[in-house]
Amino acid sequence: MRIPPRTTTSRYCSHSAPRTIPPPRPRPSNASTTATPFARSPSTDPSRSPDAGPLPTGGGGDACALSGRDRSLKAFTLTTAGATPALLDRPAPSPAAGQILVRVHASSVNALDVGIALGRFEQMGIPHQYPLTLGRDMAGVVESIGQDAGAFAVGDRVFGEIPFRPPISAGTWAEYALVDHRNLARVPDAIDLVTAGAAPLAAVTAIQLVDALDLAAGQTVLIVGATGGVGSIAAQLATAVGATVVAPGLPGDEQFLRQLGVADIWHRDDDLVAAVRDRHPRGVDAIIDAVTPYQLTAYEAALGDGGRITSPTNAAGEGPGRTNVMHTPTTTLLDRVAGYLADGTIAVAIQRIYTLDQANGALQAFRSGHTLGKIAIQIS
Repeated sequence: MRIPPRTTTSRYCSHSAPRTIPPPRPRPSNASTTATPFARSPSTDPSRSPDAGPLPTGGGGDACALSGRDRSLKAFTLTTAGATPALLDRPAPSPAAGQILVRVHASSVNALDVGIALGRFEQMGIPHQYPLTLGRDMAGVVESIGQDAGAFAVGDRVFGEIPFRPPISAGTWAEYALVDHRNLARVPDAIDLVTAGAAPLAAVTAIQLVDALDLAAGQTVLIVGATGGVGSIAAQLATAVGATVVAPGLPGDEQFLRQLGVADIWHRDDDLVAAVRDRHPRGVDAIIDAVTPYQLTAYEAALGDGGRITSPTNAAGEGPGRTNVMHTPTTTLLDRVAGYLADGTIAVAIQRIYTLDQANGALQAFRSGHTLGKIAIQIS
């Protein structure tokens, strides 16, 4: 999917009826992709040239890639604290019990990657083990399987994550990655691996946020950060259960936000609380804050009586109706992501696709740009 060109308009407050799409549901066995504004398929993947060949569909990967006495792979590596990450040769891993070796096709940039690269988490006292590989989520093809590693088979198309757990060392911005089978799920047949690789962290987080609010049809939810990876998927999920989504944004974001199902849009530099209260005098029923790094205070006054707040960044605070979500990429949640992708409940908006040797550029784009959806990294 390519995001439509941004346009320049004046400051605004606009509204429309939310779109109606089926409620989220588990993926049926015969699911197929429903056309959405963000729909992508292997045959139309814009990251591949016409002569690039088919996307991986199984068959066990390149058997020679990990053979021989001197096995190595390319990985986007941080050699020490404060160093500039670089694409280096690293020893190729072998799966231990419970692990699966995945030939990685695609990944994405997440805030965790930027934090690791800049040393923010190490400064917080979280142990790191160098050299380390950047990248959290991925999609690819199963290359080999350790003992007791679930029901996966060599050649399966899978997606998932390496969880953010100390010591920080393993990552997915590499030709191959070792992933615990409990953090993997199969990719739906109709979904290409670039889309799948950009989905796991953002989509799992979005599901957890919307679940925490227990939204009902007719309720109104304010999403702060609706243009980002997590917020854009949360907006689609909230709309799918019949909630009315409102959000701040920049003037050029309107078309993108409309495609997500956002009904009311305000300029993010305006007095958001006043704007929300003007349109919704009783306040909103819930707030998802996907971006604020500290306790949420700026938007709390937009919340109606008995309202709920949830956040993945510990911004929700404490007390009744406050939930700080701890990201947990289980197979159960990843299967839900797969089902929502397959039946069209959600789509992953990809702003730009970088190659692995351009990963520093991808990090810089994430840090300095106003991202609409996800920034993907194609590896093979």
